[in-house]
Amino acid sequence: MRIFVLIMFALVLNAYQVKILNVNKNMVTFDKYVKKGVNGYVLCPYEGKNIICAKVVSEGKRGRLSVYGNLKNDALALPVVLPEAGDNVVLAKDYDRILIIAPNQKEYLLTKSHYKNDTVISADVFASFLDDLPKKKEFIGFAKKMDIGKIVFVLDKVYEVDANSFYAIKKYGSNSVKYKEMFFTTYPKFDIKDKNITAYYKSLIKE
Repeated sequence: MRIFVLIMFALVLNAYQVKILNVNKNMVTFDKYVKKGVNGYVLCPYEGKNIICAKVVSEGKRGRLSVYGNLKNDALALPVVLPEAGDNVVLAKDYDRILIIAPNQKEYLLTKSHYKNDTVISADVFASFLDDLPKKKEFIGFAKKMDIGKIVFVLDKVYEVDANSFYAIKKYGSNSVKYKEMFFTTYPKFDIKDKNITAYYKSLIKE
C-alpha cells in the first residue's frame, strides 16, 4: 500500500505517542496497548524531519494503516514514505475538541458540564450543514473540517465516539431519553418522520 506524505509534523500537546514495533502490509504492531478505535497518524523521518506518512486506527496492540487525507492539496508534491519499525504514532489528537449530540437542552447542558476542560463545538454549526438526519460520513466530514476528535452521543448511555473511526472509546451513565428532533439545536428543525433516532445513532457507533 502506498502511503503519501501530506503535512509536516507539529507538536500536539493533548495527544500521546506509541512506537511501531513492526509493519506487515497495512497492519502495524504497537509497543503498548491502545484502546480499540483510537485514531492517530504515523510520523516518518524524511530529509531530517518528521512528517505524517499515514493514518492509523488502533485494534489494541495492532493498528490498521490508511492514507492520511486530512490536508490533501493537489498543488503539493506528495513524496512516498512508508511507515517502518521504530516510527512513532501520535494518537488521540483533538480529543479535547468535541461535538455533543443530545435530545434536548437539559441533557445538552448537563453533558457539557462534564467537559469543562474541553472545547465544545456548537451543535448549531453542525446543523447548519445538514438537510436531513446526519449520516456517518457527514459526522466524519464535519469533524475533519472543525478538528473535532470526539463526538459525544447522549443515548441510553453517554457514548464518547472517536470522530474518525466511530468506535465508542468510552461509555458511562444510564439514561432514558427520547429524541423528538434530530438533536438539540437552536437551528431550524428538520422533520424526522417518526424515526427512532436513538436506535439510528446507536447503529452508527462501533463497539
